Amino acid sequence: MREITPETAVDYLCETGHVPPGAAVTARALGWGVSNIVLRIEVEGAPPFVLKQARERLRTRAHWVSRLDRIWTEHAALCCLAPLLDPGTVPAVLFADRENYLFAMTSAPDDAVVWKERLLAGVAEPEVARAAGTLLGAIHAATFNHPALADGPLADTVIFDQLRLDPFYRTIARVHPDVAAPVEALLAPPPDLPGRCFVHADFSPKNILVHAGSRGLTLVDFETAHAGDPAYDLGFLLCHLLLKAAHATSPTSPAPDAVLINAFLGAYRPWTSALPFDRTALDRRAAAHAAACALARIDGKSPVDYLDQSRQEAVRRFARTALGDRLTTTADLVPLLAREMHVS
Repeated sequence: MREITPETAVDYLCETGHVPPGAAVTARALGWGVSNIVLRIEVEGAPPFVLKQARERLRTRAHWVSRLDRIWTEHAALCCLAPLLDPGTVPAVLFADRENYLFAMTSAPDDAVVWKERLLAGVAEPEVARAAGTLLGAIHAATFNHPALADGPLADTVIFDQLRLDPFYRTIARVHPDVAAPVEALLAPPPDLPGRCFVHADFSPKNILVHAGSRGLTLVDFETAHAGDPAYDLGFLLCHLLLKAAHATSPTSPAPDAVLINAFLGAYRPWTSALPFDRTALDRRAAAHAAACALARIDGKSPVDYLDQSRQEAVRRFARTALGDRLTTTADLVPLLAREMHVS
């Protein structure tokens, strides 16, 4: 495989004929994730685009590898979702190079900002949370038992296991054996699930780009996408909002704010009417995934880097308490976290 870097990308694009001869071309790295090289390519006289190539060895302290062909999961995800969503909501595929495990896609608007950056800066925007809930609901409703989920890359959960279940759930089950049973219960969808939806499995603020003017969103990074239980996506986003809420607490504002979580859930829930799931069971699974993901971001292979020790301990207590009670709902999450933050 020919590895592409900011220094070699221009030569690659010229040699393969993907940019016009003689055009001025620049490449710069984008700071998305730990598992790929992602470059923004600017071509004189043409719209910018993004070049993405898989890496087998992930950029984490702990040893963590994944199959290179996960890049084709992302490719399949974009091809599935693009016809179902408004233009620009997900990138459009421009070309693919299977020999070198890379593809190119359209870029988000120049004024787009990563939602995670705004959250960590203390900017709470309920309208963005509502837009995220609407987007996730639309994806789940439009893809329930979609033909693209029946076979091919999206039917394969190996990459999801390598990048989520093993480094997150199995790792914390070993670190915290007292909650291993409820964590291990989340490793597979319940056997009585009436069908599968498109699950992004990395639906987090770092992968949601917010457009400045229209408040539209662009969703990126689909390599863990698969046919599965929509509760995972719900819990994953809730986990990140809870962690950002823990980060935002202070002596003058000691309780985590529920505004963003309520906005997100309020926008998502109406879409569940189009899905034949038991809403109570879905909500409880989402709460369990939120707690397990939160614990994994403290003691898993990819811990967050923005919580101090006291906040980490509060999140541990919160997650273990939530996982220990099988009746925990999404409405219980913020009060539970608030109690543990107060104890800190």
